[in-house]
Amino acid sequence: MFRFLIILSLIVYVFYKIGKFFFRAGAAAQELKDFKQQRRTPPQAKKSKLNGGDYVDYEEVK
Repeated sequence: MFRFLIILSLIVYVFYKIGKFFFRAGAAAQELKDFKQQRRTPPQAKKSKLNGGDYVDYEEVK
């Protein structure tokens, strides 16, 4: 029985390590894909929320 628990724990540990490796590889691939897509699309110019107004002489402002 003790041998069965040791073997089972080793199998779970190995699957855990392998799964962790594939998860990191998948996350890195997704990040690289996002980075490439971001570089492919040109950044859009930000529009200013300020509108042009009337000219106010400096001396009139108090």
